[in-house]
Amino acid sequence: MRKGSRELVLIVGLALAACSTRSSSPAAGGGPALAPTEFSGERAFEHVRRLVELGPRPVGSDAHARMRAYLLAELKKYGLTVWTDEFRAQTPLGEKPMVNIIAERKGATEEVIILASHYDTKLFTDFTFVGANDGGSSTGALLELARVLASRGETSRYTLWFVFFDGEEALVSWSPTDGKYGSRHMVEKLEREGRLARIRALILLDMIGDKDLDILRDAYSTRWLQDLLWETAQQLGYGRHFTDRETFVDDDHTPFLHKGIPAVDLIDFNYGLWNRYWHTAQDTLDKVSPQSLKIVGDVVLRALPRIEAALAGIEKR
Repeated sequence: MRKGSRELVLIVGLALAACSTRSSSPAAGGGPALAPTEFSGERAFEHVRRLVELGPRPVGSDAHARMRAYLLAELKKYGLTVWTDEFRAQTPLGEKPMVNIIAERKGATEEVIILASHYDTKLFTDFTFVGANDGGSSTGALLELARVLASRGETSRYTLWFVFFDGEEALVSWSPTDGKYGSRHMVEKLEREGRLARIRALILLDMIGDKDLDILRDAYSTRWLQDLLWETAQQLGYGRHFTDRETFVDDDHTPFLHKGIPAVDLIDFNYGLWNRYWHTAQDTLDKVSPQSLKIVGDVVLRALPRIEAALAGIEKR
């Protein structure tokens, strides 16, 4: 996974940035001014539980296929337009079939805001890895975001795509060509088809279920987009979970950033002391919290209208 080569950077960054971190309490932003949303942390957690019950879900496994069927059934149940994008990826383990899942909530225009997660789990052969947080938590939260937004009657300016990327995890070792298969494929395909300009922004969720939720600012992410999410967290009273410390994470948002598309990664890459649960047999359901899922869901839902307004303002210039 993308963080493997960045663990030392994160540890050093945490130590250095702690000295200059600004207050992230609700009071620092003048107190909570926004109410929580209809996003259900319990519903999101139930999705995570069902995915974990399938066991390890690496690319090409039977459990991976069963998970995909579950995601498709849920998204169609919400009344969204759903399609899959099947492709074959060249990997260090040979050619692998992969499938991105896209669900659409039509807006007033063809311009798109993407809400995304990866749904595969890392391949391990020496222990059982169920990926409750890494792969599971963001997938469950994205399903719940899709349900909530699909149920809203009003039409927004922007079309929403709920994208479940396949093949985010490296099959052998994280590199520019091993990992991010689904997001790299989507960007390349959209560009080849002349549709990439439709994508106005991407909000990526990854590892957001930790009971001790501590989301740092990814320094690669688009700052104005990140600021809107962080300000929203403050006004919801969730400021202590969205800190001003910085880290660097190469994730499914970077292929979009490389093409000039505003993108932000919401990721808690501090999973257990010194990230000790990440990519281990300890990434289990008992480490995931419905409340953490709700915090992230509320922030995304409350920030979306602000993001849409900011994008509309940019387009008028």
